[in-house]
Amino acid sequence: MVDLKYVENQLKNIKFGSGRVNRAEVKELQHILLEDEIIYECVNGFYEGGVALLVATDIRVLLIDKKPMGFLNVDDLRFDNISDIDYSHRAFGAKINVNCGMKSLQFKSYNQQRLRKLIGHVQHRMSEIKRDESKHATLQKQHLEDINKQLQMYLMAQHQQLQRQLDDTEKQKNILKPDPQLADYLFAQRLMDEFYNKTHQVEASNKLSNTAVIKKVDHEAEIRYEDPNQKLMEEMAEAGRMEVFGVGDNISHNESIEDKKENKADFAAGYQGVEVTPFKIAYAKLPYLLNSRRFNKPFSSNYYQR
Repeated sequence: MVDLKYVENQLKNIKFGSGRVNRAEVKELQHILLEDEIIYECVNGFYEGGVALLVATDIRVLLIDKKPMGFLNVDDLRFDNISDIDYSHRAFGAKINVNCGMKSLQFKSYNQQRLRKLIGHVQHRMSEIKRDESKHATLQKQHLEDINKQLQMYLMAQHQQLQRQLDDTEKQKNILKPDPQLADYLFAQRLMDEFYNKTHQVEASNKLSNTAVIKKVDHEAEIRYEDPNQKLMEEMAEAGRMEVFGVGDNISHNESIEDKKENKADFAAGYQGVEVTPFKIAYAKLPYLLNSRRFNKPFSSNYYQR
């Protein structure tokens, strides 16, 4: 919607004067025109409903008929909807017939120049619209052709890829396969290798565990024999045993730790459960001392050997 001053300036540019006949239609233009819509030509005339004003703008053709008592008729004809235009004139007037599909408009005017100029503008705009539509259709067709080419290229590449995959599959099928008996033999050989590897691993782990246990026992024995107090106690026990019983065990105290390690089982069995105290040593010598006192015999460690 525009103001009346904008409409009057547009009419002034095309040198169209408004009078008492078309004053109501000119005022109604301010409610019909869009913003930035330009008026190219106006002409007064007649149609089947009476006197009216025919206006041609840059986007449409308007027929405005406003009468007293609130009667108003407006026809809006778009250029792209107009199919054809018929024009004819005589000495005292001109006539046009505009067809828009199911709708038809007949208009007469005594101003031939303005009506002719209006029809020329309408035809020019119709040709521009047709040219734009044709150009758009051409561009759309070219775009569709480009899309079709791209689609064909994609389908061709996909077909080639599929063909290569099929060729690779055929090559794999043509690879020589071993005889069924040979295949069974190779499979059995692989199973035997796997079983041997698993068994070898179990044996190796058992050997490692046994070695670890032996090393632990040897370490404990080394700690035991390296203890000076323990060694002293064992020497005292052996001396007491020699003095009481007159004989020693088969183990020599001058043996090295390595020799004792070799006989650690017998060594432990010989001393297991034996506790030597001074009281036990004295008690063991008591019978011999009494006998020596009675018969005045010298002390001898071989008494118990007889």
